Amino acid sequence: MSRFHMIVVVLAVAVIPSVALSVVAQAPDDEFVGPFASWLDVKRDFGAVGDGKVDDTDALQRALDGIRAHERASVLYLPAGTYRLTRTLKTARQAHTDNMVSLIGEDPAAVVLRWDGPEGGTMLQWDAWYAKLSRVTFDGANRAGTCLLYGPKFSTYNETSDLICRDARNGIVFGEPDSQGQAENEVLRCQFVRCGVGIQTVNWNSMDIWVWYCRFEDCDRGIHNVMGNWHAWENLFLRSRVADVSLINLMAFSVVNNTSVGSRCFLDFSSGHTWGSPTSITGNRVLDPTGDWAMVLDNAGPYLVVDNVMRLGDRARGVRMTWADQTLVGNVYSREDGVEQRGRFRRIDEKIIASRDISDALATLPPTPPRRERKVFDMPATADAAAIQDAIDRAAQLAGQRPVVHLPMSAYTIDRTLVIPRGSDVQLIGDGASEIATRLVWAGPDDGVVLRIKGPSKVVVRDVQIQAGPARALLIEAPDRAGGRIFADQLNTQGPTSQQHGRTAALRVSGFDKARLQFRALQGSGNGGSWVEVIGTGKESETAPAVGVFTGATGSAAGQYDVQRGGRLVVRGVYHERSADALNGLHLTDTGVLSIDATRFSYATSAAAPTVAADDFRGLFTLATCILMPVETQETCRFELRGDGSGASVLALNNQFWVQKPGTSADTVWLNRAVPPARGGLVGSNVNTSNKDASLRGFEFLDNVGNHPDPAKSQHGAGPLDDRGGVDDATILRHLAPLRAARPWTPVATPSGQTDIRLYRVIANGSGGATVEVRAAE
Repeated sequence: MSRFHMIVVVLAVAVIPSVALSVVAQAPDDEFVGPFASWLDVKRDFGAVGDGKVDDTDALQRALDGIRAHERASVLYLPAGTYRLTRTLKTARQAHTDNMVSLIGEDPAAVVLRWDGPEGGTMLQWDAWYAKLSRVTFDGANRAGTCLLYGPKFSTYNETSDLICRDARNGIVFGEPDSQGQAENEVLRCQFVRCGVGIQTVNWNSMDIWVWYCRFEDCDRGIHNVMGNWHAWENLFLRSRVADVSLINLMAFSVVNNTSVGSRCFLDFSSGHTWGSPTSITGNRVLDPTGDWAMVLDNAGPYLVVDNVMRLGDRARGVRMTWADQTLVGNVYSREDGVEQRGRFRRIDEKIIASRDISDALATLPPTPPRRERKVFDMPATADAAAIQDAIDRAAQLAGQRPVVHLPMSAYTIDRTLVIPRGSDVQLIGDGASEIATRLVWAGPDDGVVLRIKGPSKVVVRDVQIQAGPARALLIEAPDRAGGRIFADQLNTQGPTSQQHGRTAALRVSGFDKARLQFRALQGSGNGGSWVEVIGTGKESETAPAVGVFTGATGSAAGQYDVQRGGRLVVRGVYHERSADALNGLHLTDTGVLSIDATRFSYATSAAAPTVAADDFRGLFTLATCILMPVETQETCRFELRGDGSGASVLALNNQFWVQKPGTSADTVWLNRAVPPARGGLVGSNVNTSNKDASLRGFEFLDNVGNHPDPAKSQHGAGPLDDRGGVDDATILRHLAPLRAARPWTPVATPSGQTDIRLYRVIANGSGGATVEVRAAE
């Protein structure tokens, strides 16, 4: 039964304030401090000219070939210049460690690769992994087919940042149908101008493409899925001729805090298949769409559509609902007929206001980090722990100057803990986070820690791998003070494979109530313990700042997430891949707040163990717009709530269960066995199956599908699960509150005495309890 709760406001009423949800203007103070002496230079070392006239193809290809096996260096630098290309540049990976490299330009405004090759050609085929490609412009000159093609071999843990792709049919293409997958790639602060498609995923395993702070201008499509999946966060779309974001095939997606101006359609999920793509669509501003709809929801979803603002003209309407499941909360429209209602839905606290009361201010995107000159302590490749510590100590004496301790490509033997002292603003920078670039290799006692950062401080650690062996990799100690910030981008942390040190975790955060902690594009695996564990101070609060994990990917864990002692954790847009036999995706036994959306849980399943369990849990747990998928097993994923349920509220909202076993129903996936029963329930969820014998009865409202494929096909796609728990609107609002409150932020300068610690592309492996630990300490 559809339920409709909407606040309709007469447009002339002036009590509704103007809606201005543009990103708060910030002044990010990230910086680029290269090139370093250890980097190779395409002009100095390979003879490139860069005058826009000479054909630099051969010189650049020699440079790429020369860095492939990183015999001399792991970073290739492009100084200012226009480099003429007449054929495709390629990085052919021949061995496992090939092309774990970085290609970095001086600045995208000054470094241009210009295509002068055949019509429809590819400018760069980037067959690299554990790699970085940054600070370059690809000029297709209205001739190139693709600026940047990832593949053909499997790739993971890549950064694609501060690129400009212009005047080409495609900006970045992740994989091809007959290549291997291109996964775990953060596309950061890039620009796509006059492209047919800015970014597209074209392989089933081209997943976890995290698009952050990018600008798409005058493209046909901004971000498109042919196969695989992406997550779009905090981007700006201007005048897309077809759609800003679109898809053909299924997976879990998140579309968060983007701004669209003058595009034909913001979100087009009208692929027409009966399978589902659970998607969280939250906090977006859609201004003046030129087509019929701002958002077209189709396939089985389910969808969570929250806090979006749509300024609509005479033609465009807001949301065309799917024939399946959706929940709409807190959205704002500038016309009364902004939604076409279909399928199963709830609408809560929606508003209509006048177009003139919706601000047209554009989002402020963070700029390309400027190049800075800093005092550099350049370490020899043979430096030991004592020499590195001496350089850190000398750099720490230059507080206020952001000095750099640079570690070139090498394996550094560390037999005692490296300590970055409080009050310092040292930058510890390597030549790449991979098994061949800059590695800190532990040779000390089993109970040691490789790197310790003391706060309050303003420390940066970038492009380093920490191999802790039996010990811990990284310990950050900082005061829990309002205004303090700890930020990590592309931290990749692997937990211990066993629990010989007691309770283990890949990442443990403990003791924070006031400081803000954010992990963007987090990667790794919990292995024998949790992947992310948040331990509070014992204060049970649903409103204090939560630790944020925004986009990411992980392998197996003995319970991916855990909250204890009132810990608060929000997880959005993360892929969970089974790589071991752990059966519990989540097992909550203590107190806290855990909110998760737009994720995929891929797990071995068993009749003996649920995928999601809560035993005597006290707190708030939300799982929304997630795929729950059994891998190599037949049992359907399920929730089990057990023990004392008096202090628990658990909500499964708009999730999709992939089913192979006949007999699945709401009562087999939702088991509230707690005494007394936990509050909450199962709402707006469905199943997806390719097994006709396991299918449900099909959606009862397929008559509303219109030009959708033959309704009989629903028996091979999605079917509805009945709701359980009698969940009211107030309960939904309570559970969504942590997701709505947890907004991403970019690092900015903090006042003297405040903690401002940043990690960029750090890989951490260890076996000593918590591989990476961030704890409150004065």
